Amino acid sequence: MSSKHPVLELPLGEVMRSEIALPLQHVLKLHTVGSLLIAWRNPKNHASIEQVFDSPQQARHAVATCAAWLGVRTLAQANIVPAWWVGDVQSIPRQSPA
Repeated sequence: MSSKHPVLELPLGEVMRSEIALPLQHVLKLHTVGSLLIAWRNPKNHASIEQVFDSPQQARHAVATCAAWLGVRTLAQANIVPAWWVGDVQSIPRQSPA
């Protein structure tokens, strides 16, 4: 019996829109929620992960939500973040680099 939380083994494609999950999986080699959270722990990875999302705020929201599934407490954010999860039909245009 594994002591790992089952959320850690969830494939990103099951929880994130495919246009976000596929680059995370194929380019950054992050295949599961657990691998995303481990990669995010290193601040050097933030920029490359954020580039895959519609905005850096959306990336931070996704990571915070995945961490919350594991019981990690995070601060609530007042700003609206476009949805990144599976089944979302809304998205905002990617922000161009400044």
